[in-house]
Amino acid sequence: MTYEVIMTTTTSINKNRFQLALVILIPSIAMGLAWIMYFTGAWIPEGRTNKGELLLPPAQFSALHLQSGEKSVDAAETEGLWRVVVFGSTRCEESECIESLYKTRQVHIALGKESDRVTRFYIAPEKPVPSSELETEHPGIYWLNADKNHVQTALGLKHWPENRIFIIDPLGNLIMGYQVDQPGGDLLKDLKKLLKASNIG
Repeated sequence: MTYEVIMTTTTSINKNRFQLALVILIPSIAMGLAWIMYFTGAWIPEGRTNKGELLLPPAQFSALHLQSGEKSVDAAETEGLWRVVVFGSTRCEESECIESLYKTRQVHIALGKESDRVTRFYIAPEKPVPSSELETEHPGIYWLNADKNHVQTALGLKHWPENRIFIIDPLGNLIMGYQVDQPGGDLLKDLKKLLKASNIG
């Protein structure tokens, strides 16, 4: 084998190795950057189009210590689903509380065939006691309770997030919150984008 052939073969092998390295590295770098942006908010442009407030860093589902009465809630029961959460009062009799629940129900319905990927939680400081009318109007919702201190610490708030709505991703991260007076359309737009982009739930 001549020197020129050897050099050509070596160059070809090195080129193939370089191309293989690029094929492996580029997706890995992209995934790494996406992870950093998702969990830290770094490099996210100010002109982003989400309607809700990003929680940076995201709060953890497990940090809420949710219960159904005295029984702890197993996070695995809704693992893999997107969760829309309303924080309210024990009886949810105020108009703002009822309105927040209504928004999440209408958004859930508006998702159409994607609604199977989403479930809803209602969380109160004590075991919720919804009226029979509310239970009928909101089938399939989880009526849960959580200690105020756990919730406020997890969300970095000084007060109970009365009647506010939040999104929890399928990995158990509270990623976005909405103010009481925000229209349900904001939640719907964000959820549609998240569901379209997600391959985890």
